[in-house]
Amino acid sequence: MLKLGSLFPLAAVGIAFVAAPVSAKGPSPKKLMEISASCAYVVGIAEGNEVQLNYGSADWMNVIRLIEQQTGLDGEQSLISAKAKYNKRTRAMGADEAYNYMLGRSKDCDREMAVFQGS
Repeated sequence: MLKLGSLFPLAAVGIAFVAAPVSAKGPSPKKLMEISASCAYVVGIAEGNEVQLNYGSADWMNVIRLIEQQTGLDGEQSLISAKAKYNKRTRAMGADEAYNYMLGRSKDCDREMAVFQGS
């Protein structure tokens, strides 16, 4: 569950990444949206399987909303693309291997959010 206090660091993260000049070494807003949508999807899968993470899919959805507000990028389309990417991976790898990959990726996303927030 998203805590009110965690919204402010998320806002700073979203604004800092989106407001950075395009030539900066950080990811472009489009890439950041792609990463955030992917994380929202896999973290949601992990939550549905009772995996305990420090940051939930709601936290990632807030980052997506901030990116949408700052750039006009379509967060919904990014989420659809993320789901399609993982469905394709499931067909290619098999359900068990893809599931294990998604759980591992959700833990990576948890670490990424901690870095974003400066924790």
